[in-house]
Amino acid sequence: MCGIFGYIGSENAADECLQGLRQLAYRGYDSAGIAGLSSGLFDVRKEPGGIASLEEALAVAPMLRLDLAIAHTRWATHGKPTKENAHPHFDSSDKVAVVHNGIIENHLALRSELEEQGISFRSHTDTEVLAQLVAHLYEGNLLEAVKKAIQQIRGFWAVALIHQNHPDQIIAFAKECPLCIARDPLSGEVKFASDLQALARPGIEVLFLKQGEIACIRRGKIELYSDQLLPLPVNMESLNWSGTGSVSKEGFEHYMLKEIFEQPAAIRRAYQGRISSVDQQINLNLKSITQEELRYIKRITLLGCGTSWHAACIAASLLEEKAKIPARAEIASEFRYRNPVIDRETLFVAISQSGETQETISAVREVHGAGAKVLGICNVPHSRLTQEVDDCLMLHAGPEVSVCSTKAFTSQLTVLSLFALFVGQVRGALAPTEEKRLLDDLQRLPEYLDEVLAFEERIEEIAARYAHLDRYFFLGRHYMQATAMECALKLKEIAYVNATGYPSGEMKHGPIALVCPELLAVGLCGNRRTYEKHLSNLLEVKARGGLVVAIAPKGADELKQIANDILWLPADLSDEMASIPYAVAGQLLAYHIARKRGIEEIDRPRNLAKSLTVE
Repeated sequence: MCGIFGYIGSENAADECLQGLRQLAYRGYDSAGIAGLSSGLFDVRKEPGGIASLEEALAVAPMLRLDLAIAHTRWATHGKPTKENAHPHFDSSDKVAVVHNGIIENHLALRSELEEQGISFRSHTDTEVLAQLVAHLYEGNLLEAVKKAIQQIRGFWAVALIHQNHPDQIIAFAKECPLCIARDPLSGEVKFASDLQALARPGIEVLFLKQGEIACIRRGKIELYSDQLLPLPVNMESLNWSGTGSVSKEGFEHYMLKEIFEQPAAIRRAYQGRISSVDQQINLNLKSITQEELRYIKRITLLGCGTSWHAACIAASLLEEKAKIPARAEIASEFRYRNPVIDRETLFVAISQSGETQETISAVREVHGAGAKVLGICNVPHSRLTQEVDDCLMLHAGPEVSVCSTKAFTSQLTVLSLFALFVGQVRGALAPTEEKRLLDDLQRLPEYLDEVLAFEERIEEIAARYAHLDRYFFLGRHYMQATAMECALKLKEIAYVNATGYPSGEMKHGPIALVCPELLAVGLCGNRRTYEKHLSNLLEVKARGGLVVAIAPKGADELKQIANDILWLPADLSDEMASIPYAVAGQLLAYHIARKRGIEEIDRPRNLAKSLTVE
């Protein structure tokens, strides 16, 4: 959940690390810091509040020209976001500096043992325990001290550390958390980061640190060892970058708004090359999961957290309805702790935007341990999920900088819809006319989204009327139920209000007690099969004094007698594909409500992080 960056080369390492931290800022953070060595002397700056605060501190007191440096953006797990708890952390003699992503689970026991040895601590973090432990074990050989420390700690981590007695090297090691090392073969400079995006540039070679590996990084040179310090081959990958990896708002006020408007193009990328223009056949290019297996599996279980779980819920309904196979969506963080029944007749689908969601990866390992296969749905190449699943469908949505997911969600739905139709095609469950209708609808989605995005001004007007409220229901049925949950989540994430997504038919079974003139119910009316019953549910809200905004297909004139405001969407949207345009309308509504409430940090909401690498 935190961001790690490091540099050794001919440039000023302080400047390089600051730029690296800017590339990692989208992940979410509450403090930032840099530590490095200059002619064998340490220099460190760290501040709560993030990169802007760190930049202000550096403007007042610039760092020395550093030969090498490690840097960090923190998302608090142990200790409040204070300067003392910010990374990098040092041992009590200021010889070792450490940055760390993950959790040292036995940090309290280790801290107690070290304190008994007379070592005093400055912070409340688990990371400082690691710095103190390495320093305590150090007897002249830094790699040996690191090996011994790894043997004593429990949990999961990506770590980089430097030692004053070894001013020409950085030690990095990882377990369960991502860490990649990039080398420029021309300049000899080496950078490393917890996110490949922070390293993206033409001509580099990349090493993805595997479980238990230890890297000793020098200028132009990388040595790799096992956790027993046995030398390992260094297999660098040459990556073909299309650009520098820089990300711009391109004139939009926030990345979130930019990414909302990128969705028509993102959805085209999600299905391009996967639908034949000749015969409408779907080709997902799966390598390990065969059509024969898809033909005879008995059920499908989809795993995800947060937004990815909402996508899984919609996909499960689509799989049952169109592929005629039992399917269910599971929250990954709950799945492995309830002793699930896992068998080889079930295909599992693991969904994660970042590919680093720890709960989802842990669930994948549980499934693999029982011998079943897993298909991944992911947006980030070379992420842990892509390496652990049997096959993976990439979203091709492009970098998503805003912590609040938008285009990744709709790209997930696009790819999952293709997968559901592919399974139906393989199993002979879809009539050719039905299959053609659905594929045509899917390929028209970018046009529908262009129409929704053209309504932004109208959505902003509606947001202005209701932004003062603190309670919201988002109501829907069938495919619209999980869509309502996703719309409510967007509002919670960026506007900090109490918003709940709910199946509208369940309102009268309890939640209707909350209806009052200070509550807004947003009705998603995009499901024809349940349309009339959904209207009755909205009438129940209106009859009890609640406010109603409807998002509905053009021509649904009966809503004019129910809703205080209506946002009209295209009338010819099919039930199966309507979740995507309706979700985009919900994203814009959440964005503008947050803006009307004066929220500035929309791209980095409080307490949230983009990549959740801890459970």
